Amino acid sequence: MAEPFWETNLIYRVVIGSQAYGLANADSDLDTCGVCIPPRWYLLGLTPFEQHVAHGAERDTVVYALVKFARLALECNPNIIEALYVEPRHILHCDSYGERLRAQRHLFLTRKAGQTFSGYAISQLRRLERHHRWLENPPDHQPTQEEYGGRNIDGRYKFPDHDAEKAYRSALKHWNHYQAWRRERNPARAELEARYGYDTKHAMHLLRLLRMGMEILETGEVHVYRPDREWLLAVRNGLLQYEELLALAAEYEARLATLEATSTLPETPDVAQVEELVMALQTEWLGARGEL
Repeated sequence: MAEPFWETNLIYRVVIGSQAYGLANADSDLDTCGVCIPPRWYLLGLTPFEQHVAHGAERDTVVYALVKFARLALECNPNIIEALYVEPRHILHCDSYGERLRAQRHLFLTRKAGQTFSGYAISQLRRLERHHRWLENPPDHQPTQEEYGGRNIDGRYKFPDHDAEKAYRSALKHWNHYQAWRRERNPARAELEARYGYDTKHAMHLLRLLRMGMEILETGEVHVYRPDREWLLAVRNGLLQYEELLALAAEYEARLATLEATSTLPETPDVAQVEELVMALQTEWLGARGEL
């Protein structure tokens, strides 16, 4: 069977995630991110191609079309920025087209990193807080319409007002999320929560994201392999009490907001220059294969 084009047309592939951060343990997967230039059909025709994702027992792989990758990088997406700045030893494949993309990676660094790295971190924090509440005070029953004033009239529940119905639906959604969490809970994460009272792996990564965001805004540099890895691993091993984690996250978030206002990075990226790069790479790729 012939290899799919996202493999034959690959220009760049790197190791991402905990392995690239230097935060892996014996149970960590080897995750990869790649970039390809799709064939002429997908670039000039009606059929789009944005990405291919494959999940495996020990490896998750994503390969982006160059255009999709560049668009995400222009938004300062943390995962994409990290893929461009991994250590050379974590590059699995990089041809001349990939080298040109990586050489222009600075074009994607803007003050928006403050928002995106913080946004990813705070979403982790909100999930961690929700799980902590469930651990400390789990809901003990599925809410009923009657509890919120609902009355069964001809087989359909009527609520006294919109706020009561909204409160019921919110409580039911919370219950369903709790049940899904219990059903799908990762055993390793459950062990961390049982030992420390919260998911310390989530805590490690949210603090890593906030610290990376601060570094980017302050220095214009991206350190994927973490110079603070020993401290981050200590966080994963329960260094911080839950209240200490919340306080530190709030401190870092405030610091990010200050740095975003004072950073020397450009406020917005040079989209035209990135567009020229993408067009040049794709045109040359197609030309070299006689597809133009």
